[in-house]
Amino acid sequence: MGISVSHLRPNPTERVETRWRRIVTPIPVPESIPILERLRAVEPRSMSGMPPVLWDQAEGFLVRDSYGNQWIDLTSSIIVANSGHSHPKIRKAIRRATDQKLLNTYAFPQEPRLKLLEKLVSLSPIEDSKAILFCAGTEATECAIMLMRRHGRRIHPDKVGILSFADGFHGRTLAAGLAAGSPHPDDWISRDRVHHYQIPFPYGPRWPWGDVKDDPTGEKAFHTCLESLEQRGITPDRIAGFIGESLPGWATWPIPEGFARRLAEWARENQILICFDEIQCGCGRTGKFFGFEHVGVTPDLITLGKGLTSSMPVSAVIGRGSIMDDPPPGDMSSTHGGNPVCTAAALANLEVMEEEKLVEASARKGAIALELLRGLQNRYPDHFLSVHGPGLFISMQMRDPDSGEPAVELADAVALECVRRGVLMFTTGRGMLKFTPPLMIDPQAMIEAAETIGESFAACLK
Repeated sequence: MGISVSHLRPNPTERVETRWRRIVTPIPVPESIPILERLRAVEPRSMSGMPPVLWDQAEGFLVRDSYGNQWIDLTSSIIVANSGHSHPKIRKAIRRATDQKLLNTYAFPQEPRLKLLEKLVSLSPIEDSKAILFCAGTEATECAIMLMRRHGRRIHPDKVGILSFADGFHGRTLAAGLAAGSPHPDDWISRDRVHHYQIPFPYGPRWPWGDVKDDPTGEKAFHTCLESLEQRGITPDRIAGFIGESLPGWATWPIPEGFARRLAEWARENQILICFDEIQCGCGRTGKFFGFEHVGVTPDLITLGKGLTSSMPVSAVIGRGSIMDDPPPGDMSSTHGGNPVCTAAALANLEVMEEEKLVEASARKGAIALELLRGLQNRYPDHFLSVHGPGLFISMQMRDPDSGEPAVELADAVALECVRRGVLMFTTGRGMLKFTPPLMIDPQAMIEAAETIGESFAACLK
């Protein structure tokens, strides 16, 4: 079914030469294998899950190696490069910042941090917002969970529980891992012992509660979740907060509005805070700046990252001032949070998104891409569970025609075949393909990439 991620053996390719794609070597490139092997010798095997392409340059929506190959990028480097790779304005902002001879300030006051924080607060729909900056998304998750627990403890010492979706992803540190549960909710963490509780994500194509047609808004599903918690002895007086992706990255499916509305009502009635994780689906990715705009509920806390800079490591937590001000001085900060160079990149990125109208572009181009990809589903209906997603946050959920289970091997084989043909994709290991190019992608390149997916799918079926 094509090249393998785990085995570094060159596979012959047919030459590809279009305006956007160029493949002129076997994949992986024979000359790159010694470098890839050296990487594997010093990195843990967890880092060897992506196609064996040795990146040399990434510009706009194109990725190049140093051996003459060029790909249309559908990964945005794990959904970071929303404004495109190496945007000239962002690079200029980074150069200007490095010339200022101010590379780190910890929590000491500095003007670049102020400018970004003011911008984030102006974008927030939460009344009386304040914000804090970190580096990684998982730091933002940890901060949000800490704030929710502090809030709960002020109400009652036992009100420290955190509720989340079993299939979510929030990072790789401890609290983030507790809140996640991907890909299997029963992993190395005993959640109940540390007051983390989970409910299924209301995912329409594989509705966990029977037939989704019987519950089109998801209101019944939320009631069922509450009943399940009560049967486990988990009552609202023990829960401080809920954290969830408004559109989980694996599903690219918004929380149904009825489910979200009942969640918000229940949280308000029981003094439970809501945090929406926008690290992957935020910053214009879904055709709206915040993913939760598709859901119809404004949270108490927001976490951002990834597409916030399209480049450098910056994440943020935004929330009501009364919540954000709870920790005293010294109890909530980060060594590199608000780094002057990184904040300059983030501010420039947000300016690019506004100037180039990338949120609107995501909605417009996403509609075109979705129609094209659903054409593939129509040609092979037995092999697809669903093709969906708002904006340029699209997933193609594949299934085995016989068992109905996710077609993990086929999906990853299609992604690898796309790489052989000049379209860069993730291998997900979850039976689906993700279509998440930079929001500034040329529409014709996007169409070419979608057509290449179709060709690769047909080739893998043979």
